[in-house]
Amino acid sequence: MRFLFFLLAAFFVSSASLGQATEPERLGPPGSVFAFGDEFTGPELNQEMWGLGINSRNVQNEAVDCAYRLDNISFRDGLLVFTQKREQPAITGKTWTAEKKFNYSSGGIHTRQAFELRNNMYLELRCRLPANDAGYGAFWTVSNKVGEWKPADLLEIDMFEFIANQKKTRFWSGLWWHDFTAAELHEEIPKKFIKERSSNHFFVNEQIYKAHFGDGGRFEGTEIDFYDFITFGLRVTDEEMTWHLVQDGPAWKAPPYFRFTGGTVHNRTYGRAPDLQWERGIPERLHAQININYALRNAEWAGGPVRDEQLPAEMILDYVRVYHLAND
Repeated sequence: MRFLFFLLAAFFVSSASLGQATEPERLGPPGSVFAFGDEFTGPELNQEMWGLGINSRNVQNEAVDCAYRLDNISFRDGLLVFTQKREQPAITGKTWTAEKKFNYSSGGIHTRQAFELRNNMYLELRCRLPANDAGYGAFWTVSNKVGEWKPADLLEIDMFEFIANQKKTRFWSGLWWHDFTAAELHEEIPKKFIKERSSNHFFVNEQIYKAHFGDGGRFEGTEIDFYDFITFGLRVTDEEMTWHLVQDGPAWKAPPYFRFTGGTVHNRTYGRAPDLQWERGIPERLHAQININYALRNAEWAGGPVRDEQLPAEMILDYVRVYHLAND
């Protein structure tokens, strides 16, 4: 009887720690081993694992209309909450080119270098996406230069980007390469957009000339309610990347809605620049910082303009879990 009591108590404690999750805690793919993660039980952000913003300097991208602040990150009932709100007066933040005033603030975090996504790993996030016009939720990576890396190892993995405007809802995934060898540079790319890092490493800083894969990686499934909790998974091996999405339960149990096994990638310009092509494979040495952010974009394509009456608004995280796969 005493054994049964402790068994039941352990079950309820484990279930409560999951917040909105409906499966047993840390249930990874068969044969996998838990590497690291965060259940967001609070009361403060784990600053050993997470930094504020999408990079170590908390510098914002030029086209985003909010700054990330620690005050906009809170915990509630075992969940992490990003709050997006209007700032009066405006607050000072940094972009890549200058300091500027932001009329809005929000939450975003990135993993520190000890907590990377690497080859032969599975990454899972459970979250509830935002629902306000101009709200823009994203889950993505930026590669770190570790070991004997090559330009082809440096890529941006868009696990997903989400336009929160409920009349323009869009959820999509893809890959971007910003770095090239000398042999991969095309004469059609204007030299003003090319930065030489070394004799055989060049960075392209204009989006329309970067190598892209994923023009068909948009999730169209009507069975998913994007305004309730969802579970997303990314599986990376030496041979392929697969993207998975479910409403409840482990995402890896669902068939992939998107896959990359290597092949031809291209620039995505919608006719604004010459069509270019490259060959890319799975990175041999993936060392990727994980980003989760709740941006605000006034642009119409991103679900804008902002409607202040919808603020404050929230994006909620239940957990992030990363596993070593069995073949690692």
